[in-house]
Amino acid sequence: MSTSLCFANSAEPTLYIPLELPGVEIVSVKMAADGYHITVRSVVKHTQCRSCGREITRSHGYGDPSTVQHLPVLGHPTYITFRPKRFLCPHCSTPERKVITTQLLSWQALRSPLTCIYEEHVLLQLVNSTITDVSRKEQLSYDTVLGVLERRINAAVDWEEIQDLEVIGIDEVARRKGHRDFLAIITTHTAAGKTQLLTVLPDRKKATVKAFFDSMPPRLRHTVRTVCTDMWEGYVNAVHESCDPDPECQVAIVIDRFHVAKQYYKAADNLRKQEMKRLKQQLPKAQYQELRGVMWLFRRRKKALAAEEQIRLERFFQYAPRLQLAYQLREQLTQIFDTLLSPAEAASKFETWCQAVRDSGLNCFNRFITTLHNWWNEILNYFRQRHNSGFVEGFNNKVKVLKRRCYGILNVTHLFQRLYLDLEGYRLFA
Repeated sequence: MSTSLCFANSAEPTLYIPLELPGVEIVSVKMAADGYHITVRSVVKHTQCRSCGREITRSHGYGDPSTVQHLPVLGHPTYITFRPKRFLCPHCSTPERKVITTQLLSWQALRSPLTCIYEEHVLLQLVNSTITDVSRKEQLSYDTVLGVLERRINAAVDWEEIQDLEVIGIDEVARRKGHRDFLAIITTHTAAGKTQLLTVLPDRKKATVKAFFDSMPPRLRHTVRTVCTDMWEGYVNAVHESCDPDPECQVAIVIDRFHVAKQYYKAADNLRKQEMKRLKQQLPKAQYQELRGVMWLFRRRKKALAAEEQIRLERFFQYAPRLQLAYQLREQLTQIFDTLLSPAEAASKFETWCQAVRDSGLNCFNRFITTLHNWWNEILNYFRQRHNSGFVEGFNNKVKVLKRRCYGILNVTHLFQRLYLDLEGYRLFA
């Protein structure tokens, strides 16, 4: 049985508003200054014993009156008052000890001042919002909204909801900017193109990351085929130690191509800074002023430049031929990543590129070449199936936006719950 609130006017048709409170009937309705007060009573004549779990029907009176807040009606707060039924279990009770169970109806949220449907409404309002904002809009206390989040949203991933973990991404975000205090964010990229949050770890230490991988159910750990990460040894070693002992789990660790590109772009840009400093000392002031603004042209790829921008860049290279050579080498390396190659073909082209750098006489790429050889296999793994951390970086942007919106979230559990709600909230509660 579901209840509905009736509004009638002698000159107008009757309006019925469903309350979505199954198992009760309305006893009275009162309009007060703070909203509607509706008294109901249960019409369900049984419950489950809290001890043995069997269905019991022997009535044992009523509990104390309880009031919970329900969805607003016509913009007014609505409060539901009821006395819960109590039942005696004939199976568990003895002459010395009576086992009494208080009835809990489907619309009641355990130990909550709100009904279940109102809690779902609050969670829907919380998607892409803040607890403070929702508490103001719904005229609820901060602790009430936080309590709904803590009760209704899991503090850890539910492995039963996940079918496979073919591609996993690991990256970090700063818990507090400037304090070298990082949280590790681990996500998976599903076959449907959806990013799914797996965990938020309190740090990025190898032991912490390894403990998470070890905690995965074996059926899912065996499905991991690719782990995309940056050049942080803690992540790579954790994956190796967790997955390598299992011969059934052949995991390819892929160093994200955009983290690699960041390194050699920075190497070329460092040379640009040196050349600009040299030109500022050697060229007349008016002539040097003509070169200002070229930084942004230099940092972009040649195919992304308009014709007049390419002319400006070529004019700049006339003053800095070494920089033109660095720019060309940088573009050649990017072209290797853009080309569909096998790992063996990519390795050959990398070696050719490294030799071209040595022949050029430039030393700006020396540090990058060392990094390239240190992470040789992991970088080449990109050319197996061309996985990258694009989905991880996109998700990390969502994390940063959430942190800014909430002026920082230091509690790791709350951060996981808020991220999960932002990702899944519309699917679960809309």
